[in-house]
Formats: sequence, structure tokens, C-alpha cells
Amino acid sequence: MRVDQQFDEAQMLHPMTLVQRFLLSLPAFVLLLIPIFRSADSASVVPVVAVIVYGVLALPLIALRYYRFRYRITRKEIVIQSGVLNRQNRSIPIERIQNIEIEQSLLPRIFGTAKVKIETAGSSKTEGVLEFVGIETAHEIREIVRTYQQSREAAATPVNSVASQDTGLTDQPIAPAPARQQDATANTPVFSLPLSRVLMVGVMRFSLLYIAIAFSLIEQMLPNPDELEVWLRRGWLKPLTEYGTDSPWQLTAVIIFSAVLLSWLSGILVSFNRYYGFKLWLESDKMHKRHGLLTLSQGTIPLRRVQAMILRANMLMRRFKWITLEVQTMGLEATGRGHQVVAPLARLPVAMGLANHIGPVTLPEHFTPVSRLTIRRTIVRFTVALLVTVLPTAYFWQPALWGLLALPAIPFYAFQHYKNHGYALQEDTLYVRRGVFRHFIWMIPVSKFQVLYGESSIFQRRLGLETVYIDTAGAGGLALPEIIDVPTEEATALIEACYNRFQQAFATP
Repeated sequence: MRVDQQFDEAQMLHPMTLVQRFLLSLPAFVLLLIPIFRSADSASVVPVVAVIVYGVLALPLIALRYYRFRYRITRKEIVIQSGVLNRQNRSIPIERIQNIEIEQSLLPRIFGTAKVKIETAGSSKTEGVLEFVGIETAHEIREIVRTYQQSREAAATPVNSVASQDTGLTDQPIAPAPARQQDATANTPVFSLPLSRVLMVGVMRFSLLYIAIAFSLIEQMLPNPDELEVWLRRGWLKPLTEYGTDSPWQLTAVIIFSAVLLSWLSGILVSFNRYYGFKLWLESDKMHKRHGLLTLSQGTIPLRRVQAMILRANMLMRRFKWITLEVQTMGLEATGRGHQVVAPLARLPVAMGLANHIGPVTLPEHFTPVSRLTIRRTIVRFTVALLVTVLPTAYFWQPALWGLLALPAIPFYAFQHYKNHGYALQEDTLYVRRGVFRHFIWMIPVSKFQVLYGESSIFQRRLGLETVYIDTAGAGGLALPEIIDVPTEEATALIEACYNRFQQAFATP
């Protein structure tokens, strides 16, 4: 049976899915058991009931979800049927699929399986997930979808066979996936990270998320402060603990030092796991990347779907002249602020070289600054926000007044905000620069604009200022390419110039 004919029929997930889902559910089961082991009083009745409910309902549900899940792939769509009580029948048109990402965390790698994530344009999250299929099956699925898409694109061109025009599709058999996959990944990478650079990515970053998880687990395991103190006074932590308990100031210093150290170490571990073996290579109009230690990720970025390119660096990276290149893509699920990483850590010339694979860009030598009045506005806004937060809190908890020590830092932050904020319209690309602790440079082709408009608050109008907003497909996250506090006349001229460039980009020759 041909590979495409095989997937035309309803398929089940890999049989080892049952085992993996059971193992993945165990951590929650263990968390429920912890209170039982820690206490034998009557309050443990609730966790016991929860454990019974978990055993009676959760485990059979795992089996039912597996047996009720089906998927099939036709030349027009991927159909996914799921649900136990409420059945879902999801149809994903082949032409709307932008990326098939294959992800292998540690457990699926042990069992020879993978998670297949189907991403489409127009959706900010994964459209469909096959969790789990065999690793060879995962590659076959991606190859089949690519072949079907290429057939549809070929049928849409004027030079096609009569048969293709009649059906809109070709009927060529699908080659075995492993051979095709090997050919695709055999290209020389245009960018890769050696082991030393992977470690450096972690050194340059901090991860507060995993610190929060660690403290949460410690709280679960050692909820009693006295027990926690006894635990900290053991071994190599004893000198640090005794130093911290001598005075409140020393305790605060120890807590801050410990948080920074743990954040730094966890950042190294997380980055090492995420970017280990990072490789990026080009294939016609797509960019492929593969990376990961415990979780191996393989994905594709269609170049025509890239809406903007972003150069990003924190203060430490800027000090040592390192930078990260990310792209904002239309409709693809992108982890971390709605962007996909193309180069986790690179020198600026290398990052710009990669950016020019996507589209012609040249970093401007000069950025037009925003109005200096933005310094005054930033000082006023941040001062009011700090007072509104600290003073009511101090009414109930007096130590909150220590937060007013941040007041002298506000003017410095406001000046740095002004110094790093600017824009430049060059050729057919708008460049926007901003950020204090994290520095961003957006490179946005004018042809990718969805909306461009100016807006001014009552306070900005009194000062003759305006904020220019640029929206592109797939834009998300807190850091957006907006230009804050531009003089009104300059904002109007910028919007008009961008609009004219946009019209020229789509003008008929």
C-alpha cells in the first residue's frame, strides 16, 4: 500500500501512547500523595478521596481518549476526531497548513515516538496535535503534507498537465519519508551553535519561571519554616544560612543573591536543554531548524510568512556584543513572546546575514529620536504608578515604604528610554528601536503592514505628541513595535510616507 493511501484511512495513535500518558500523569498523582505521607490526621481524608477519584476516573479516561482518537490525511485536509463524551471533528485544510513541527521530549525518545504539531495561518496556537505517533510516521506525515501542498501549488500555475487541471491535484505516489527527510537535512547549515556557544546562551540569560517552580516544589515538600531552616543549615548551605539570619539586612542580601544565582543557573540549564545541537538550514523558500537535548524539536519557517525580523539583546548581551535574531511569523504558534528564534546568539554581522536570507535589510546608521518630552512623561507616569502602588500597601504593611527607594532610579530609566527609542524609514523597510533592560530593533517590510495609525492621549495632545502603532499579522506579546511620543507633524509625515511606500509595493508595473 502506498504511503498516501495508508493515511487516507483512519489511523490510531502509537500504542505506546497509553504508557506515556500514564507515566506523565504520575507527577500529579504523587503531589496528591504528599499530604497523606506528611500527616495522618483527619484532614488527610480529602487527599485520599482525591486519589480514589483520580484512580477511578483519570486512568480509564486515558484509555478512552486513546481509543476514541482517530486521524486521517487526504489530499484536501487533515481530519482529527477526538473526545470521549463530547466528540470533536476537526478539519484542517492542506493549503492552510504552514508548519508541521515534530517534537520529541525525553519520554517519547525512549519509546521511539514523537508529538506532531500542525500549525496554520490565522491561528495564534497549534491547530492540531497528534500525541504520540511513531517517529517514522511523524516524518511521513510531514512529507505527505508537503507533497500535497506542492501538488496544489503546481496545479494552480498555468503550465500544468491536463489531468492536473481537471482535478487540481497530481496523483504521484509519495516517496518513503526517511529518504526525503535525509535529503532535506543533508544541506549544509547556514547557522549552528557549538557547545560552548550553547552554554553562553544560558550565561547571558536569566529564568525566573523555573525558580518559581522550584520554590513551589520546596513549599510542597517542606511547608514548615522550622523544617526548612533545619534543612538549610545542613551541609554547604550552613555558612550562608547563618550569615543571613544574623540581621534582616543580611537576610535580604542572601535572598537576593540566592535568587540571582538560581536564576542564572536555571537559565543555563534551560537554554542548554532548548538549544543543544541548534542547526539552521535553507531549502528553497523555507528555513528549517532543529535543536534540543531532552526535547528534540524540528520545525520549518516559510520565508514568505515572515512578517518582521527582530534583533534582541539584554544588557549583558549588549555589553559583549551578542544578539538574538527572531522572526514574527503569520499564524505559526511561536513560543516566547510570539516570535520564533532564528539565531539564539550571534554577532551582529552574522545575524544580519541570516536576516538577508529572509529579506533585504540594512541596519540604519542613524535613527530619528522621539521627542525629549518623553523623558518628562515617563518620569510622571512611573512616579504616579509607584506612589499609587506603595502608599496604599504601606497603610496595611509598613515595610512597603521601602519601595520608595526606587524613586531616584526613575529619571535614569526615563533618560535611557529616550536614548534607546527611535525609528528610521529606509527603502521599503521601517526600523523601530526601543527598550532599556531589553533592547529591540524591529525590521518591518512596509508590504507586511496590516494597520498603521497614530493615536494620542489627552496628555500627549497637550504636548503635541502622538504614538504611532504598527500592526502586522501574527503580532503578539508585550513588546510591540510602537513609536511613542513622536511630534504630531513628524508622526503624520511618517504615516503618509509609509502609506506611499505600501502603495508602491503593490502598484501594477
